[in-house]
Amino acid sequence: MKKSFKLRVSSFRLKRRTLFAGGIVQLVLLVFGGSLDCVGAQDVRAKAEGEGKLMMYATFTAADSKTLLDGFKQIYPKIDAAYYRSNDSALMERFISENRAGQNICDVMVTTSFYGHNITKRGLFAAYDSPERKFFREGYKDPQANWTSIYTNYGAFGYNTRNVPKTSVPKTFSDLLKPEWKGQITLESRPYEWFGTTIKAMGEEKGIAYMRELAKQTELRTGRNLLAQLVAAGEFKGALTGYSQTFEVLKPTGAPVDWVYLNPVFANIHPTGIAAKAPHPNAAHLFIDFVLSKRGQEVIRGMNRIPDRIDTPPDQPRLIENIKPAFAPAEVLDNFERYAKLFHEIFGGR
Repeated sequence: MKKSFKLRVSSFRLKRRTLFAGGIVQLVLLVFGGSLDCVGAQDVRAKAEGEGKLMMYATFTAADSKTLLDGFKQIYPKIDAAYYRSNDSALMERFISENRAGQNICDVMVTTSFYGHNITKRGLFAAYDSPERKFFREGYKDPQANWTSIYTNYGAFGYNTRNVPKTSVPKTFSDLLKPEWKGQITLESRPYEWFGTTIKAMGEEKGIAYMRELAKQTELRTGRNLLAQLVAAGEFKGALTGYSQTFEVLKPTGAPVDWVYLNPVFANIHPTGIAAKAPHPNAAHLFIDFVLSKRGQEVIRGMNRIPDRIDTPPDQPRLIENIKPAFAPAEVLDNFERYAKLFHEIFGGR
């Protein structure tokens, strides 16, 4: 009996020592681990400030590019942040040409889904799993951490509120095939990602059949801003392949326009990543952390764009309500020429 009691006492003391030791280890990890994280962040900042520069390539407007970099420089005033902007195809061509020539200027790239996909395939993004990425959903970030989308344009059907009564506002893609819409819908002349993504979301055979019928209802025009303006002017009752935000920004001006989402909704993401041969890699890390942070995403929101961070909704909640986003699948992006050719075969134009 005494022996049994001694064993229980010994066992109790061992457990107590183990728990105490475990607590000490956890305390050390908590205190010094946090300190090490802090030291690491300070080290990156010191190195970035030593580099002193950052170059962003972006498809933003010049005004928006400046706004974003001004937000960054408020936190990191010792880093001279600059930008180069162009349309996505020209930006991609410049970026690749510089890489081939060994003249690496770009630190971070903000682009669109097709070009982000191709940059990733070529190994021209450097993987960086920013701690801010946990606030972004699947579909809006690369699983291998090569890029994260900082904002998204969502495809919508925009319409003229004077010419389209509420009872005629379409609820599905099929509604656009009704006789009342014939010749009254305008379409962007090169919406290849929207076209391929929508076909795949509908199912290849069904999607192509739908597009052939839709082509009988539509006329092509070039430029999504132009589509919205034509609808506002009453030249067309509605426009497909435009973006909800494009129509939303016209409403405060008194333009007679509104929009609806027809599911599935094409989500044109904007992958943002660090160039694999970035001349200022530490500054690039700080910039990615900033643009993915709540503060950075609020800057994006202030530019009348729809941020992708889950805790930074747009000013107009309906821009992301009841949405079933359809991201361009790899099959479409890898066979882009096929879908472009098929689009023109069905809709005409070039």
